[in-house]
Amino acid sequence: MITESHAPTPALQCIAVEALQIGMFVTGIATQRAQMVISRPGCINSMEQLAALRARGVQEVWVDPARARSGEPVTAQSLTEMSTATSASSGHARDPGSAARKASRIHRLYKEAKTMQNKLFRSLKRGEPLQVADLEAIADELVDSIFENRDALFCLARIREKDSYLMEHSLNVAMLLANFGRYLGLDRSILRELTIGGLLHDTGKIMIPDAILHKPARLTDEEFAVMRSHVQHSIDILKDAAGITPVMMTVAACHHERLDGKGYPFGLSGERLNLYARMSTIVDVYDALTADRCYKAGMPPTAAFRILLQGAGSQFDDDLVSRFIKCMGIHPVGTLVKLKSGKLAVVIERNEDAPLQPVVKVFYSTVGQHHLDVRILDLGKASDSEQIETAVDPKQYGVEIARYLM
Repeated sequence: MITESHAPTPALQCIAVEALQIGMFVTGIATQRAQMVISRPGCINSMEQLAALRARGVQEVWVDPARARSGEPVTAQSLTEMSTATSASSGHARDPGSAARKASRIHRLYKEAKTMQNKLFRSLKRGEPLQVADLEAIADELVDSIFENRDALFCLARIREKDSYLMEHSLNVAMLLANFGRYLGLDRSILRELTIGGLLHDTGKIMIPDAILHKPARLTDEEFAVMRSHVQHSIDILKDAAGITPVMMTVAACHHERLDGKGYPFGLSGERLNLYARMSTIVDVYDALTADRCYKAGMPPTAAFRILLQGAGSQFDDDLVSRFIKCMGIHPVGTLVKLKSGKLAVVIERNEDAPLQPVVKVFYSTVGQHHLDVRILDLGKASDSEQIETAVDPKQYGVEIARYLM
């Protein structure tokens, strides 16, 4: 087993460069005035490094609180180099300038979406009316990112805080719906409505007592009845809000319905559940299964796929389950895999032309039982020994996946 702390891993934090302190571990640039990339993450060890960042136009950076005062120092050279060359063993050439700009935009968007989601829930708890217009710009940007850089977006989506489940689940459902709809070839206007519907689908949970919502044990029948009422609360919140469309309402009202009629709150079945309802049930369950909660660890995507397949034809639409899995990829972003060489790697980018050969980040050898220099490897250009042998459960090796997704 890889020796790592089992305490909850703090999320990456975006801070102003002026707030950087010696000992902080920098993982990347969030915003900047000039093109520059940090080619290798590491600790800030001197005032000169701080001054160099400011002098080169860096405004905000991403730091990893869990890795403060560990790892190799960030040198002036590593902060400023713009070489487009990559290790010959990586087989995955990238344009650092372009990658940095895209990463910066994705980080900003995801941060803004979480802020907006948090603001939404707080305003609704205060009894303020729902303002759908506030979500439209974020929804448009999320849809754009699904088309342009969905893998980077889903890397961020896998870095979750156990005490922010409601907010992050809603945001992830929104992104998953947009991605699924893109795969199905739905109109862009529908993708936008699905995204907003996902952001709003669990708003009724603000009416559920925290003792039930966050209970770290099985709910009693009475408590489960209260929990189920969140769907009706969501309907009540959305029904009178300006800008709510039938697609948005369907996502909120029907994501707990089942194809066999055993769902809630209406017990709808068969043809009474339209495409958007059927998509929502699949996406909602998938994200719930793969999420870390205060009382359980999320399961690997491949295990969640098995549960979806077990429910296909009864709980879920059979054809849509198959298409959802194809949409996500055999090894979705964030999956921990073991290569034939015995190395562990996490999937960071899909390969649509060769689903079994994604781009991965290699970091550990199970043969030598030691950490490796982290490197990006395009399995589509690698040797046979560096192909995926199997997907593995991070808990088997004590791996915190979030550490390797940035």
